Amino acid sequence: MAIRVTLSANAGVSVELGGVRIWIDALHDTRVPGFSTLDSHLLQRLWSEAAFQSPDAIVYTHCHPDHYVAHLTAEACRRWPKARLFLPQKDFPEQELLSGREAAASIEGVALHFYRLTHDGMAFAGVPHYGLTITCGRDSILLPGDCAVASPELLPVVNGRHLRLALLNFPWATLQRGRDFLREQLHADQIALYHLPFEEDDTEGFRAAADRAAQSLSGVGAVHVLDNRFQTLFIPDETQPAPHS
Repeated sequence: MAIRVTLSANAGVSVELGGVRIWIDALHDTRVPGFSTLDSHLLQRLWSEAAFQSPDAIVYTHCHPDHYVAHLTAEACRRWPKARLFLPQKDFPEQELLSGREAAASIEGVALHFYRLTHDGMAFAGVPHYGLTITCGRDSILLPGDCAVASPELLPVVNGRHLRLALLNFPWATLQRGRDFLREQLHADQIALYHLPFEEDDTEGFRAAADRAAQSLSGVGAVHVLDNRFQTLFIPDETQPAPHS
């Protein structure tokens, strides 16, 4: 079936699959050096952007300020009270707390599976952090969040699984251990690289590095880069016949 992914900022996306819309790490407003966030102009646009209307679920992999902010999450829940809220920190009475090694939920036939994964970097190893898969029928999407690149903790998640799409932080493609993992362990038709700054915030040259890596990465599925405001990646339904010329 068709998949549509729309970027908000940094690693924030709206994922549409099987008639369900899921936000992941979509709302944040703290500027972290070298990366981007939602300023007031972008936030106003987000509230009216088609891809960010009426979410069925609002998910946070973890609660670092470049991925999550409570007051915007509260505003989203006020606007769309039927949206289910998942995060690994108890901030809202109506939320579903992510805890333990794994968790699962189902939303109108779309399955969400959450996996406790160690956050990248020794300083953040104790942060509650969950990657997830989104599955509808035979189609699965992987979002490992900020887990360590090529983490062996991901092997039970990806072994024997064919993915339509993997949404990965850009170092998965720029670091050799990430590239090796993508070739040898991850079986995905499409790979999208994100957690990248907008052009005016790119003080470290991350965008160019990601572009070079995407162009040179061989032995994997198609590689895309998501680094612009409300950029959309559309993956058509592979079961639909090609149109006649």
